[in-house]
Amino acid sequence: MALTVATRMTAGAATIGERACLQDLVDVVDSRWAVDAAIVAVVDDFGRLLGAVEAADHPDLFGCTAGSRVAGTPRHRRRRAGQRLAVAGDLMTAALAVPETWPVARASRALIAAGVDAAFVVDDLGVVRGTLTIRQCQPAPAVRTAPKEAGRDQVRV
Repeated sequence: MALTVATRMTAGAATIGERACLQDLVDVVDSRWAVDAAIVAVVDDFGRLLGAVEAADHPDLFGCTAGSRVAGTPRHRRRRAGQRLAVAGDLMTAALAVPETWPVARASRALIAAGVDAAFVVDDLGVVRGTLTIRQCQPAPAVRTAPKEAGRDQVRV
């Protein structure tokens, strides 16, 4: 029986709608369950994966001081008044999606070929179900067992 992606993935992923403002994106990154989020999935109204916003592309949004940078000073807010504000869809880049029914070996090859460390796991409809990393694709190391001692585990009569 081959291991599937669904058995190795981390359930749940940080997601945000494509029309969400930058402050909403920062709130998702700063939320308590997504503390170590280095990538946020951008989804449509049905939860299907459209792309991703990565920390490598936008480090200012993924830092602990991002809140003030997004809000800006009163002068910056007055200057932006009347202008279209950036939304998550403007910041997203292409993301790797891996079906949850794929074998782990195939997903590992896809991650290596794309040159990424993580991918989003999607179901048959393209809805984001979780994440999968290269590390989760690697087999667990073999555990050494101590040799049985002579006379141990034997019953004396």
